[in-house]
Amino acid sequence: MRLKDKVVLIGGAGSNMSRACAVLFAQEGARIVMAARSDERMQQTARRIEQVGGQVLTRRANLADESAVDELIQAATDQFGGVDCFVHSAGGFYSSEHDLPGMAMKFLDDALRNNIRTLLVPAQGLVPIMTERGGGAIITVTAGFRVRQDANSAYAAAKGGMIGAAINLAGELYTHNIRVHAICPGVIKQPLPEDPLRPLKPKLERLGNPLDVAYGALWLCCDEAAWVTGQAITIDGGDSVFVHSPTRRAFVEG
Repeated sequence: MRLKDKVVLIGGAGSNMSRACAVLFAQEGARIVMAARSDERMQQTARRIEQVGGQVLTRRANLADESAVDELIQAATDQFGGVDCFVHSAGGFYSSEHDLPGMAMKFLDDALRNNIRTLLVPAQGLVPIMTERGGGAIITVTAGFRVRQDANSAYAAAKGGMIGAAINLAGELYTHNIRVHAICPGVIKQPLPEDPLRPLKPKLERLGNPLDVAYGALWLCCDEAAWVTGQAITIDGGDSVFVHSPTRRAFVEG
């Protein structure tokens, strides 16, 4: 119960990584607020949370929209009294194409908006709420170095910008006792195990699992990491140090 009595807002609650965070955090005692633009996958996650005895609130919301975020934070406050942790898992726009001359500028604008604005708009609204509760944690799930290099330049710019924003915010929000981090995953393509969630068998030569990210986020959100802030934590099986992984290279190149 490492998150007992904590309220965690998970933004962009449609990916497997956000689902892993939501279910694992609920197992660890957190009350969960999920926000996503589409409803079906979010409701599937909500059912898994309820199956492990967790409390959950779901809201359809575009995290880039200030009024929608205001309503989301108010709903979380009305239901659970506030928010202690924000896990930002919105984004997208990955592709392995490298064609700057052919890139539509709308693609660039949308990549920046959906990755960076969806982090900063909720963070702005949550600072007073977290400060009133004595502090908190903000975590953005971005991408590891090797993934950014494999991807198109708009995606790389957006994901790199998330890292820069997180480290900058860690300094700005220090006096509010709000810790801020970026988690930088590698190739996360294994299926999320069924309930109950448990640590995976230790093995480096494989594709990443959403639980790899969720356990990293769990530690950063819980009180065990109370004196840690401003970190970009890479969770990629060694890809950022350019190990040769036949499994992951075959997936990216195939």
